[in-house]
Amino acid sequence: MSGDESFTMDDVLDASNIGPEPSEEYIHALSVLDNVVRDCMYVSKRAGGLPSPTSAHFFASVLFTALVTRGVSLVNLAPHSPWASKLIEHWDYSSLTGIVRTMVEIRVAYFYLCREQCTEDEWYCRWNLFNLHDCCSRIRLFEALGATEEVEGFRVQADELRDRLRANSFFTNLDPKRHKKLLHGQTAYLFPLEEIAERAGIAIGSFRWLYVLFSAHVHSLPMSFYRMGGDNPERGRGLPSPVEEGYSTLCLSLASVLLTATRDEFSALFDDMTEEPEYPTFDDEAEAEVTDALDIGGSTIVPVSDDMKFEIQRLSETSYQFRYLRLPGEELVLERVEDEETGTSLKWFDPYYWRFLLNGKPATENDLSALEDRPYMIKVDHADATIKFIG
Repeated sequence: MSGDESFTMDDVLDASNIGPEPSEEYIHALSVLDNVVRDCMYVSKRAGGLPSPTSAHFFASVLFTALVTRGVSLVNLAPHSPWASKLIEHWDYSSLTGIVRTMVEIRVAYFYLCREQCTEDEWYCRWNLFNLHDCCSRIRLFEALGATEEVEGFRVQADELRDRLRANSFFTNLDPKRHKKLLHGQTAYLFPLEEIAERAGIAIGSFRWLYVLFSAHVHSLPMSFYRMGGDNPERGRGLPSPVEEGYSTLCLSLASVLLTATRDEFSALFDDMTEEPEYPTFDDEAEAEVTDALDIGGSTIVPVSDDMKFEIQRLSETSYQFRYLRLPGEELVLERVEDEETGTSLKWFDPYYWRFLLNGKPATENDLSALEDRPYMIKVDHADATIKFIG
């Protein structure tokens, strides 16, 4: 193009190939990840604010948060995601592989530092080896910036960490040939990643294959772009194709597995410390007492917990509107109508705040869509931030 010509947004939309609807396999993988991420956010929220009795608990909270954050990024980036509105569905599995590779590594770090059983001396050896690697990485970072003062400070810390390791009984009992390499600070783990991954539930053959595939795209190695064009005209251009959809499905499915395993271990670690909060009772009898006292068109505010209040308005003789306002900002997270003749109907809800159960089990978007063809009941549990469907 030249002169006043430009490539407008309309041109972009015209040039984009929307393509056929994704396969059932891809939609299923996306729905599972959507549900798992939401559930992990709920589990993380329940443990928020709890004291960490051990360093393993502290790092579990840090690493689980990091893993869930990557999961949110992944589900936002995925084509046809319910988390994001897009002008076009952009297919780019290469970008998905970068996120999922970091999720694999976070999963390995979580298992190694927070889940795998070992002696106290070994745990402190692992932890200080992490500290030394972090310190040496910062030395290289500030050396690149020419920040001499910061470099000298980190070198002092690195020497202190080496002294800690030399004084650790587990470290001293390792093969002396390994000491020099570990003390150099370029190795974060006592064992190869693939061995830790296998103990964490990822078969060593699968780990090796996935790591080669993902790393090729993260580092833009030849394997990541050699098959663009030619017999694969749509590959790598953001367009839907069997290759893009297949690898995208792989990324979403693997992320769900990593999140689920870590969520279960995180829950087990904090279960004994997590107590369900006590909320004021607002059952059917209390609800009826409040609503019956309202005139048609009248409204009232009912505080029901430290972080939730209801705004209730009487719409007619038989129907009432409930607005759920999250405190302290009075953010609307749900609006429902309760009718004595037709039952409960949801008018609007914040999909990021609530989790969904169908007949007691986590529900996907497809599960809930299927309810439109059959009768069902709804129960909103504000104390548990859960909407329960029965049908």
